[in-house]
Amino acid sequence: MATQRTTAGGADAATVIDTADRSELKLVIEENVQAVIFTPPALPGWFDEVAHSVETGDFQIARTVLPNANYQEIERTLELRISTGVLSAEVRECLKQDMMALVDDLRGIYGVSRFMLRCFTEAPTHDCGYHVDTVPPAAPTCGLLRVYNGQGTEYADPRNVTSMLEFYRYLAHRERLVRERREMQRAGHSSAALDLEIDALDKERAFLTRPREVNIAPAGAIIAFKHVDIRQHWANHPKSQAWIHCSPMSGKARLVVNLTAPGWARSDRRQATRGISH
Repeated sequence: MATQRTTAGGADAATVIDTADRSELKLVIEENVQAVIFTPPALPGWFDEVAHSVETGDFQIARTVLPNANYQEIERTLELRISTGVLSAEVRECLKQDMMALVDDLRGIYGVSRFMLRCFTEAPTHDCGYHVDTVPPAAPTCGLLRVYNGQGTEYADPRNVTSMLEFYRYLAHRERLVRERREMQRAGHSSAALDLEIDALDKERAFLTRPREVNIAPAGAIIAFKHVDIRQHWANHPKSQAWIHCSPMSGKARLVVNLTAPGWARSDRRQATRGISH
């Protein structure tokens, strides 16, 4: 049974749904649903081999972006990227099919036929704090995320967010500090003072009513969540239009897959809008 965490009613209502039913990922298209977090009751055993190989550095996928690919193009790319000789043949096939199942999930939600895929194995860094993901103008706004190992993804309960305006103030401040830190590091100067300022900003979390409250979508979960239309980024839009989240800032390498749709085909839009209530 799904569990919902909902803000107060009205124009700024937003809901995060926790579920053990994968078919409920499609609820993300509803107007006030910010995210649906599907956590399987148990993960298949092959996840352990993938996690070990990723965390030891034996299995790596260089950052890969397919901006506008069909099902077959994604399948061919994964066949090349999921290297042989590291994972067992059975686990390799299970991982590839699991990633392709995410494509099936998004196709089932929207009826889309083309996709934007991002996947990689990387260790967390301190560069990216709480943020929202974006999509191109007028593109479908829902995407999927699966992290296969390591620490889960932190996110802000919409009931705890003061406003999107306050969140974007935090984000703009943090991004400016990170840019300044990179410039200092490129110039060979110490960034210790900026490190402390960024840490303080992250601990303060002024966009949250209860800054110490942390929510985590565990590794292995599949998250369907709202991406904000790039034209609305930085605007004081309703909370339901974007999921505020944060990757871990330390730890071992993780395997991450993010999937969206780059745009609509006319037939895709007709199919996707059937039966959607507003």
